[in-house]
Amino acid sequence: MSLRTSLVALLLLSPISLAIAGDDDPTTRQVELKKGDKVIFFGDSLTNLAGEEKPKEHVKKGYVNIVREKLQEKHKDKGIEVDWVATGGHTVPDLIKRVDKDVIAKKPTIVVIQIGCNDARRLPKETFKSSLEELIDRLQKEGIQVIQCSLTSVGEKHDGTNKDDPNLEAFAQVEREVAAAKKVPLNDLRKAFVGYWKKNNADNKPSGILTYDGNHFNQTGMDFVAEQMLTKFK
Repeated sequence: MSLRTSLVALLLLSPISLAIAGDDDPTTRQVELKKGDKVIFFGDSLTNLAGEEKPKEHVKKGYVNIVREKLQEKHKDKGIEVDWVATGGHTVPDLIKRVDKDVIAKKPTIVVIQIGCNDARRLPKETFKSSLEELIDRLQKEGIQVIQCSLTSVGEKHDGTNKDDPNLEAFAQVEREVAAAKKVPLNDLRKAFVGYWKKNNADNKPSGILTYDGNHFNQTGMDFVAEQMLTKFK
């Protein structure tokens, strides 16, 4: 082997070149909106309450409507539609059961999956992973662009001491890995929420920051989630 060939081989195996070759961070991926695009937010009670804009004592405008208004304002000539399909308490296997009739039948071009808090408290991690992969596969088979969100919170303490934090972190990591493997954009809400708490929850309160009960979004939470969702579109 020549010196030149040896140097090339070493370069290909070096950490720097590996980092460059693997520089495909799903959190930086965006979806470029086209004329006639239809976006559906698909999930559990967090999406359902965002769509229904409830409970009224905590929510004036849900993130679904905020995203709809912002995208339609920014892309006035594209006729962008934004809808939601969600039921409280659902897990990924529940989404799979309804995806054909309630989502694919509506012919969306983009589906945003926001799920995981219920799964982390009920399902084995392996079931969650395989179900999420199946759901994304089903959508992609229909030519639908998927955006995957990581789960948010069950308790807003920023130091990892909420009871369900270990499972939530583990399941959020699964969502990150699946997004990377499936090459879909990732909206890492879990990371964004933790960062927000560290800056805005000095008293380490269990709720009342982005949620009214540790899990479901208050108006500040709806605004924040909408802001994060909008970063995934261009």
